[in-house]
Amino acid sequence: MRDKRCIVLRIVTSLVRPQNSSVPEPSSSTAADRDVRSGQRARQRTPHKLAHGDLRLLLLALLEQQPRHGYELIQLIGEVFHGQYQPSAGAVYPALAQLQADGLVDVREEGARRLQALTSEGRNWVEANAEALARARLRTEESARTLVKAGAPAPVRSGMGALKRALASHGTRWPPERAAAVAAILQRAAADIARAGRD
Repeated sequence: MRDKRCIVLRIVTSLVRPQNSSVPEPSSSTAADRDVRSGQRARQRTPHKLAHGDLRLLLLALLEQQPRHGYELIQLIGEVFHGQYQPSAGAVYPALAQLQADGLVDVREEGARRLQALTSEGRNWVEANAEALARARLRTEESARTLVKAGAPAPVRSGMGALKRALASHGTRWPPERAAAVAAILQRAAADIARAGRD
């Protein structure tokens, strides 16, 4: 019976895993089952930051907006993760070098710094693959949310869950006055949380 449950779990996992995800499939549920039976929460896996190939797509998306320096690209990706993760120069610069080799990015000398910019071929590629770039941004934003949540202490995660359940309890019934009231509550809570971080 346990073998059948494991097979079903693997099938369901393969169906719901996002495309291009680098998250490995669990080899067995036995350890998690033991944790649940013993009343202990299973150890959380370290969230993956960027799916395979997404760094390349994010760099192209950022360069589509305007030419940028390598360090600026690193900082902008780090901002998506709210300071919880920042790609290393050892990952970003080789990716930029490969984009240059592919003819999608060109380098302009700007004093002692090197400005990265899309070539005409790069702009054509970005336009033709706009959907892939949009999916990469969505995956990255979801990864960032997961990473931030995983880094929060248990009481904060519990509070986040309570807030999510409270919002979900309204379903799709959002009269304008109720939406405005809830939005005001959330804005006040956000301001209080920001102030608490500075105390």
